[in-house]
Amino acid sequence: MTSNNIKLITTYYAANMMELRAYTNKILNDEEEAKDVVQECFVRLVALQQPILPATLPAMVHNMVRNMAVSMVRRRAIVREYQKVQSAASLRSAEHLEARIVASDLMALLAERIAALPADCRTIYEMNLYDGIKVSEIAQRLNVKYKYAEKKLGKARQEVRKALRNVG
Repeated sequence: MTSNNIKLITTYYAANMMELRAYTNKILNDEEEAKDVVQECFVRLVALQQPILPATLPAMVHNMVRNMAVSMVRRRAIVREYQKVQSAASLRSAEHLEARIVASDLMALLAERIAALPADCRTIYEMNLYDGIKVSEIAQRLNVKYKYAEKKLGKARQEVRKALRNVG
């Protein structure tokens, strides 16, 4: 880098620093980051090995500052989106865990209530609920009348509903 380039960049920086910070701050809405972007832009300009013409310096600086600021805005948006996704995922995970716990508790309560049923009601209810057997087939298998099996199933359902009514 020639001393002419350094002198040109230093002079331009001193004369336009405040304007560039204000311009960058409009994009970023953060004064500290705006200062950092403008400073980084000029550090990169000083590090350039190519000669810089006084006529092209203002456009070059504005383009660099704008591009760096827009890149920061994009990074912020990506970070916000990532955080939103992470937050939603953890919320879904917590809801899933809570639902599993509630379902487990509900199943335990249901099993407890079914176990408390009278033996004949419990047998008919379990055959209907777990095995999916219709009342007519239950009556045949247990060698009881259809109305008896239907009445015992109704009584079992009523008892289970009553026990589960206050859950939730």
